[in-house]
Amino acid sequence: MLGIETLEQLRTLFRGQGVRTAYLKHLSEKQDNSKNQIYLGSGLDGVTNLFPATVHVRSASESLTKRRSSSGTPKLEARLDFAWLGANGQRHDAPNTRIIDYFQYPEVRMSGFLKGCDDAPRSLRREEQAEYGKRILVMGTASDGKVVGVVLTERDDPLVAVFPDLPVASTGGVLRVLNIDDDAGTPPAELLRAEITAITRGGWHASVINRGGVITPFVGAQGGGYTLEALLGVAANGRKAPDRHGFEIKSFSGSRISLMTPTPDGGYQGDNSFRDFMARYGHAGVKDDGSLRFTGLHRCGIVNARTGLGMRLTGFDRETGTFTDAAAVRVELWNAETGDIAASWSLEKMANCWNAKHANALYIPFRDRVGENGLKEYQYTPRWLTGKGTDVWRLLRAIDTGMVFYDPADTIYADGRPKVRSQWRINVSDLPAAMSLLYASSEIVTV
Repeated sequence: MLGIETLEQLRTLFRGQGVRTAYLKHLSEKQDNSKNQIYLGSGLDGVTNLFPATVHVRSASESLTKRRSSSGTPKLEARLDFAWLGANGQRHDAPNTRIIDYFQYPEVRMSGFLKGCDDAPRSLRREEQAEYGKRILVMGTASDGKVVGVVLTERDDPLVAVFPDLPVASTGGVLRVLNIDDDAGTPPAELLRAEITAITRGGWHASVINRGGVITPFVGAQGGGYTLEALLGVAANGRKAPDRHGFEIKSFSGSRISLMTPTPDGGYQGDNSFRDFMARYGHAGVKDDGSLRFTGLHRCGIVNARTGLGMRLTGFDRETGTFTDAAAVRVELWNAETGDIAASWSLEKMANCWNAKHANALYIPFRDRVGENGLKEYQYTPRWLTGKGTDVWRLLRAIDTGMVFYDPADTIYADGRPKVRSQWRINVSDLPAAMSLLYASSEIVTV
């Protein structure tokens, strides 16, 4: 029993866990189903990306008779590191919590949150829910990456009777957003827009980094990103949760943007050491500096002239736009003449890496110059793009079109030092079109 009386009391409970953005659902008066599961939406579009999760592939459905079934579509299961909170902030681990995509309906449900927990909310048990009245599920990501949650009930928590009408999350109409440190009724996108606007109007900013709340000068190639994070109050590499207001923030300059860097988990590179891979597929550095490199832009359907490798997405029917058996879904670098697979990425590998980008993202360009003290300064443009709602299926389709491409910078230097850089990128000139492929909705913001 929590006994939550006010919204501020609820926010204080989550603030104590380091949660910055919480998501809630008004639960059905009747339990969603007999398995004590909770309905979260009609698709994975951004649902799993709201929280840190480990994605696993389940076997594909073979049903041809179930209503609205999609035979052959792979199912994804996202496992959460989840705990229920007590009134004083104590955690009760629920180790079997997961989010499952029941594509044949289609439905996404949260499951397993009662099993193995020493003090799970009894109000979520189907046979007991009637005595609790209205119920509200609230969840957020703590500062250590664990997802924490509570269930407010009409019987025990006076707040339920006067709970405010909060903004709908950008991923759909089921979950709503509670800002922990800001105006609870303002949509997160509006809060972020106001903060970014103030930064862009602030002119040039000295290169800094936020290390656990301590702001210090920064020297290095990542200064543009670290400085923007510091201006937003985000600690560098300090959280597994989205950067600010539920958004992943990416600043960029130059002609290409790196989206993610998952190393191959299959093919020759996935099955052998990096040095063995470089010995077979690497080439001499262009400056004759004694280095060994594996570079070059690789797009689906095109053979790279330098490496002789093409890229393909298997397990995908381009004509129908559908995916087949989960075991067949992967991205491959392959040699059409020999049939050799130089490198490949499984569905799980791509899903888990892309999941780390979260449901919503903001991309903003910057310029740089050298300041009077010899350190770089950065200026962020008053025009940026936001994307809302994404999943691995959107990513894979974007790879299949060639809009997202593989652009590695793998190196073994002359002194033997290795550098693994498996970059998936897009061209800045293609950013608006890429955003429309990668996200359910996207917008160009100008202030």
